[in-house]
Amino acid sequence: MPEDLAPAEFVRQYCIKSLVCCFSGGKDSLAATHYVTSSLEDVDIDKHVLFVDTTVMIPIAEPYVRDTCTRFGWHLTVVRPEVDFFTQARTKGMPHVHRRWCCYALKLKPIFDFVRRLQPQRGEVTGLREDESQRRRELGLTHVWHDTRKGMNAWHYKPILKWTEKDVLAYIKKHDLPMPPQYRLGLKETCMCGAFSSPRQIMILKALYPDLFKKFVELEGAFKHDWACFWDKRPVYARELAKQKTIVEAVNHEHE
Repeated sequence: MPEDLAPAEFVRQYCIKSLVCCFSGGKDSLAATHYVTSSLEDVDIDKHVLFVDTTVMIPIAEPYVRDTCTRFGWHLTVVRPEVDFFTQARTKGMPHVHRRWCCYALKLKPIFDFVRRLQPQRGEVTGLREDESQRRRELGLTHVWHDTRKGMNAWHYKPILKWTEKDVLAYIKKHDLPMPPQYRLGLKETCMCGAFSSPRQIMILKALYPDLFKKFVELEGAFKHDWACFWDKRPVYARELAKQKTIVEAVNHEHE
């Protein structure tokens, strides 16, 4: 697997005293967290694993993260935004690919608020990979991650930036890591903010987590144009998807 800057070298070169691995519950952050924590097992620095509950996560995400951290003995902290997603969305509208207000408000700000309390030099580890987008291909393995509004600076370290998806899956298999459960359900993301939600994923949400799906239907009533999210440059309406039967609902109807 590609390796341009090993974890121990990152810590030494940047004089890291506090290190935070951001574990979202996805396979990339799982591989990055395990790779870094296992590599630094005998390195005497302050280590943390951080899970951000954006308040619109699929219900299985946090239990999976907690179980995985317990299994490997990782020191886990769970943080949340001060104002939940549905409250903010009522005034800001639904996030979409070109207007992702949710990224800072729900995820980055809670991370920054946690990290700035730690001893500098600080390092933050994420599972970003360059083959996922053009923007990520332009990133380096490290850069200064800062929140000018809070005066917080940290080194952002992306240890698996050059790994392919095949590399990630091979690493998970080699180290017998527990595969995140959402993939077998057909969900790619743990956060259902809507920025990257396809109609198919929303229907899966409707089938498996109807209470969470209903919150999106209710949210549409607060919007001037009523859409829940965008997909392929057009609005996708939760209220319209609510009329469609999922496989589970269809089967249940057949047996009534």
